[in-house]
Amino acid sequence: MKATIYTAYHMAAPVLESASIVPIHVGRARARTPLPDMIGDDTGDHISSRNDTYCELTALYWAWKNGRASDYVGLMHYRRVLDLTGRRDSPQTEQFLDRFDIREWTAEAEDWIARTDVDLVVPRMHTMALTVEQNYARGHKAEDFALTRAVVAERHPDWLADFDAMAAGTGIRLANMFLMRRDLFEDYCAFAFDILEQVDARGGDRRAWYSMQDWRYLGFIAERLFTLYVTRIMRDRPELKVRKVNILNIGRAAVTPYISGKRLTGPEHVNIAFSADRAYLPHTAAMLRSMVDHVSPERQYNLFFLQSGVGAKAMEALRTMLAPFPNVALHAIDVGDRFADAHRSATRAPSNATYNRFLLFDLLPDLERLLYLDVDMIVRGDVAEIFDADIGDAAIAAVPDFIMTRTLTGRTPTIDPDVPDLGAYQRDTLKMTEAQISRYFNAGLLLFNFAAMDTARVGRDLMKMAASGRYLFRDQDILNSYFRDRYLPLPAKYNVFNTIASGYGRVPRDNHEQALAAKRDPFIVHFAAGDYKPWDGATVPWADLYWQSLIRTPFYGEVIGILREVMEEKHRRGFVRRQGRALIETFPALRPGLMSIYRGLSRVRRLR
Repeated sequence: MKATIYTAYHMAAPVLESASIVPIHVGRARARTPLPDMIGDDTGDHISSRNDTYCELTALYWAWKNGRASDYVGLMHYRRVLDLTGRRDSPQTEQFLDRFDIREWTAEAEDWIARTDVDLVVPRMHTMALTVEQNYARGHKAEDFALTRAVVAERHPDWLADFDAMAAGTGIRLANMFLMRRDLFEDYCAFAFDILEQVDARGGDRRAWYSMQDWRYLGFIAERLFTLYVTRIMRDRPELKVRKVNILNIGRAAVTPYISGKRLTGPEHVNIAFSADRAYLPHTAAMLRSMVDHVSPERQYNLFFLQSGVGAKAMEALRTMLAPFPNVALHAIDVGDRFADAHRSATRAPSNATYNRFLLFDLLPDLERLLYLDVDMIVRGDVAEIFDADIGDAAIAAVPDFIMTRTLTGRTPTIDPDVPDLGAYQRDTLKMTEAQISRYFNAGLLLFNFAAMDTARVGRDLMKMAASGRYLFRDQDILNSYFRDRYLPLPAKYNVFNTIASGYGRVPRDNHEQALAAKRDPFIVHFAAGDYKPWDGATVPWADLYWQSLIRTPFYGEVIGILREVMEEKHRRGFVRRQGRALIETFPALRPGLMSIYRGLSRVRRLR
C-alpha cells in the first residue's frame, strides 16, 4: 500500500519520520516559531488557527483537504503511535514504554506497510467502568455531548440509533488515531467535520468560561464520533479487513534518537548535556545559573538534561529560571532508571545516574560535537570556549584527574575491599600503562567528538562494559579504559577540584604543578569529592561561588531546609560521641564494642 501517516506535533520532541510517516506541526498558524524539519497545518485549505479546540484534528483536516498523494491516510501523535506490527499485543489498549527506538520502529512499520493488505487499522477498544456518555459528563462538559447528539439527530438522523448505542456502551477507541483506505478516510472526514463544525458553531457564550482542558472539547467529541463510525462500518461492511492494534505511549520513554539530522551542528550552536535525578536538581540549577550568566548573545546553547524522577513542578521552576535567556533551549529527556542493575561499589555514592552519559551516543548520534558537564560544578566563563576547542581527530577530550595519578608515586590503598590497591586496579582491570595513568581523566567534563567515532558502536561497547564489568569509579573508569588511546587532555583550568592543596601531596611533580596553577584562576570549579560539597554545610574552598549561584535559583530554600536538617543531625551525632567518650573513660572495657558500633554507623551514613 502507498500510505501517509501524519504524526501531529505541537511542541519540540523527537521526530518520527520515514517514507510513509510524515511529522506535521499542528496549530502552526498560532505558533511563535515553526517547528523545524516538518510541514505545518497552516497551508492551503486549513483550520490551523483553531487548534486549541480541534487539537490533532487540524492535521486531519489538512490531510483531508490538501494531502492527495496516498491511497491510505493515517494519524498519530508525537507521543502516541500505533503498534502496527503487533509487537506489544495486549488486552490493555494503551501500552506505556520505557524505551523506544525511532529508527527501529519506523523500519518495522515501513516493512509492515509494504507487505500488508488491510482496509482499516484502528486502536483496540478501550473499555471503561462508566458508559461513554457518563464518562464524558464526568471529565468534560455534558452540554457538548448533548449538543453533539442533537446535531447527529438533525443532520444524520439515520445515525442516531447507533449514536445512542455508542453513548450507552462502555467502549471507546482512543486518541483519534488510525490508518484508513482513502475512500473510507474521505467518508469519515466528511461525516466527522460536518458534525464538529456544527457543535462548534452552536456553543454560545457559555464556552467563554471554559478551562484550557474544556476548550479542547472537539478533540474529545471526535474520539466518540470515531468510535461510532468504526463500529457502524464494521457492522455494515463485514467484508472490510480491519486490524485492531495497541497504542504505544512513548511520552515517558527514553526515545532514541532524541535529535536527528544536522540542524544543531551549525557554527552558532553549542550543545551541552548533563544528568541528574531529583535529589541533585538544586545543584543542577546552580550550575546552569552560573553557565547562563556567561553565555554569548551570538550563540545558541542547546541544553540536553538527562533526568529521572524530576516532577513537572520542579521542571517548570527550572524552565522559568532559564526563560529570560532566548538563546538557551532546555531539552528535558526522561531516561528513567536504565542502570539500576549496573555494578556499584559498596564505597561509592548510591546513584547510578552517572552512567546516563552512555545514553548520549544513541540519543544524539547526529551531533558532531557534544560537551558533557557534571552538575556539581560552577562555571566562571562562556562554555562555548571549551566547546570550540581544537581537539583534532581525538574521540574525546577531558581534563586529567591529577589526584588519580598519585598511584604512580606508590601504593594507594582504597577502602573498597575489592580494590586493595588502586594502582594495581588501574593496570590490571583498566589495562592502562603508566603513561596512560598519568593522563587519567576526570569524567566531570567531557568533550565528545562524535564526528570522529562510530557513535552506535561506541554506545553499544560502553553499555556492555557497564553491564558486565565491576568498576570502582564506574563510568569514569570505563571511559578511561575505553578511550585510553583516543583521548586529548584539555587545559586544567576547565575542571578544577575544590580539594585543598594538601590533597595533591602524592601527585607526580608535573601534574602537581598543573593542578595548583589551575587553582589560581579556575574556569570551572568542580565540587567533586564527597567531603567537599558546600551544600553539606562544610567550610570548603569556593563554597561562596556555589551559594552565589544557588541563591538566584528557585531551589535555594530547599537546600537551606535540607542543610538545617543535616546540621541538626551533626549536632545529635556530636552529643552521642561526647556521651560515648564519657562512657569509655568511666568503663574502659566498653571501648572495643562502642568503637565497633560507631564505625558501623559511620559506614551506613556514608552510603545514604
